[in-house]
Amino acid sequence: MPEGPMVRVDVHERGSLITRELAAAGARLEFVALKAGDYLVERSLLVERKSAWDFRMSLFDGRLFRQMSRLARAAPRPLLLIEGEDATLARPTYRGAILAVSGVFGIPVIVSKGPEDSAQWVLGAARQFAARREHAWARPGWRPRGKRARQVFILQGLPGVGPVRAERLLDRFGTVRAIVSAEEAALREVAGIGPTIARKIVWYAT
Repeated sequence: MPEGPMVRVDVHERGSLITRELAAAGARLEFVALKAGDYLVERSLLVERKSAWDFRMSLFDGRLFRQMSRLARAAPRPLLLIEGEDATLARPTYRGAILAVSGVFGIPVIVSKGPEDSAQWVLGAARQFAARREHAWARPGWRPRGKRARQVFILQGLPGVGPVRAERLLDRFGTVRAIVSAEEAALREVAGIGPTIARKIVWYAT
């Protein structure tokens, strides 16, 4: 049987119900000290899990938006998972907070029914990332000819990089190797490469 997908779990979640559900569902767990979030999938998707009660409390005691700011900076794909369907989340105050998390911070929000449902969300994400990695070499369609064209094609696999930005990066750094080895500050010197894109390029390259 193939191995289950890998999920890195913050050490504070070691004894949680969702962790046990993930293990029972076949996920391979690695417990680490995450600087933000609770579950890290493929070093890319970072999930912050909050119970509906903790979501409400963190809004009123001021923790929520500080945590969301830290989560948004910590990974290319942050995700807030609110665990436990709660009718009070439909109240204007909480709806406004959810809109702020998704609209202002750019963090998608998912509401699960409970630990088992949360585990299925995380496990499903891990399986999709694993499948993408397994088939990453099979890129169907047009293949560019010539070294420069192939370099541009490769660079367009980086987040936020289209053909124009790829050309500008090559003009500035010369090679794909130099681009993926560049510091964030150097990447930001390229026209069209702002802090967010530069940070994501560094994240994917390391």
